[in-house]
Amino acid sequence: MKLNNLDLNLLVVFNAIYTEGSLTKAGEIVGITQPAVSSALSKLRSYFDDPLFIRVGQGVKPTAKTENIIVHVQDALAILQRSLEQPDSFDPSVSSRTFRLSLNDISEGRILHILMTKIHKVAPNVKISSYYTSRESIQHALAANEVNFAVDPFPPSESEIKKELIFEDEFVCGFRKDHPLAKEKNLSIEQYLELDHIHISGRRTGGALVDNALSKLQLDRKVILRAQHYLITPEVLKNTDMVLTCTTAFAKKHNLSYKTLPFEVAPSQFFLAWHESNDKDPGHLWLKKLIKDAFTEAKLR
Repeated sequence: MKLNNLDLNLLVVFNAIYTEGSLTKAGEIVGITQPAVSSALSKLRSYFDDPLFIRVGQGVKPTAKTENIIVHVQDALAILQRSLEQPDSFDPSVSSRTFRLSLNDISEGRILHILMTKIHKVAPNVKISSYYTSRESIQHALAANEVNFAVDPFPPSESEIKKELIFEDEFVCGFRKDHPLAKEKNLSIEQYLELDHIHISGRRTGGALVDNALSKLQLDRKVILRAQHYLITPEVLKNTDMVLTCTTAFAKKHNLSYKTLPFEVAPSQFFLAWHESNDKDPGHLWLKKLIKDAFTEAKLR
């Protein structure tokens, strides 16, 4: 027997028949007609492959099968009823809830330490699970509540996915402190193109926003290293003359020198995305504020 083959409303009727010992009285309690109760009982008998109730005089008597399962049915109905009656509140100090985030490595490095410090102070039993979910899968993951929040430059466009800009920063050209460029007052576009570049992307091919901007000028930079994760770049930069086009915040956080780019490029933007079904969840609203505050603090540091 599979639960997805059973209309859970039938269990309410089942419990009413057991409690009242009468199909007519069960209908009055549930608010349906006696024929509707009979129809529900017929479906239940078919599902459980048992008569469930035997007619005795003016009422009915439960079978052994019914006696075996009634406690579990009543417990399940009580849990559902308590859930429906719970107030729309969330107390972080006593909650043991687990929230699931989709963050890439740069977002984890940017805010996770700040976020966990904030959470642990006021909600010591709240747990966070952070795993990156691909853009192809994120809409489904948010809708299925497999992920509570996603942070991404390109959030899903579906109308049921809510999104809010939470981080914006300018791109710069970053390099080690004693790089030959450190002595230069400005960076020319000729110098930029001659440099050895690191390009970070989860894709094997294709460029970034900076490459799109250069393409419009019919220019191309020299990429020496393609890698998946930004957090490996500080060590590479420290020991080479390579450069990394990154945000100002990333350069400052990792103690890099940097120059303003010699051409126009759209700023780096990250959006916080969630499913609209969570809009009134007090725990969801609580965490959303903490995430936004963490991004604000990260940019100021």
